[in-house]
Amino acid sequence: MSTMSEQVLRLADDGVDFSDVDCLPEEIRELVSAPGKFADPRVLAYTTSNSIIARILHQNPASDAMLRIVYPDGNGVPLTEGLDRFLSRSLSGQALRDRLDFCAHWLAEHFVHDNVSVVDLGGGSGSYAFEALVRAGRIPTGFRWDVLDLDLEALAVAQTRANESHLGHAVNIRKGNFMKDVGPPADYAVLIGVLCGMDKETATTVLMRAKEHLKSGGEMLAATLLMRAFREDPRTFRILCNVGGWQLRPKELSDVHKIFDDAGWQIISTMSERPGGDGQYAIIHARC
Repeated sequence: MSTMSEQVLRLADDGVDFSDVDCLPEEIRELVSAPGKFADPRVLAYTTSNSIIARILHQNPASDAMLRIVYPDGNGVPLTEGLDRFLSRSLSGQALRDRLDFCAHWLAEHFVHDNVSVVDLGGGSGSYAFEALVRAGRIPTGFRWDVLDLDLEALAVAQTRANESHLGHAVNIRKGNFMKDVGPPADYAVLIGVLCGMDKETATTVLMRAKEHLKSGGEMLAATLLMRAFREDPRTFRILCNVGGWQLRPKELSDVHKIFDDAGWQIISTMSERPGGDGQYAIIHARC
């Protein structure tokens, strides 16, 4: 397992009460409740045997497939019981669904217009593209949304979605590493979730690179995890951090603002996935 992030180590310092989590056997509840290091082999063996989400994240911590299970459309996987239901129906699982809902509505209103282009950096299976266009209710004249990602499985899902929804003329699926592969500059960019596992220095570098995908004065909507998530839902993250190698690095809101400032972005507004603004994600609208 790679070196644990500072945030994960802090989470490990505290005991967490799992006594009422019936989907875990008593031995596993005791192991994940007690303070101490993560990646206990018994916890890993149990979770990966009894959870689709855990198996996905163990194989690829950045996989879009986990999101496709937790998001409302999902993979057709009925999460009606067991550990996957516990994880997907937790406060953090709900925050992921709320993030999709909020951002899709916002993007439909602000970025989906005639004769503009959007580049979705690390866009996975295109959930935000398709959800935003559904909410917009139309495909604007001359509109184009590029979904750029390295995950071939996610891109295949995106292409199937584009074909089945007859949106292939507006949503372009493209394999590429946005840190290296820069296409024609777009009017708008989307960067949802990519920064969640990055330290502040790496996140700053990524945000600086993201500007190269945009026209001068272009705008971006980005979302990244806040430390509030660990504080309000430690049980979910205690389980997921035991999956092995899952290195989330949630940040305080002040750190998020500094990262954007250091990368040369002008923050237009700061939002969250919750109506009261006190959500698990910082959602940033910024201009380069």
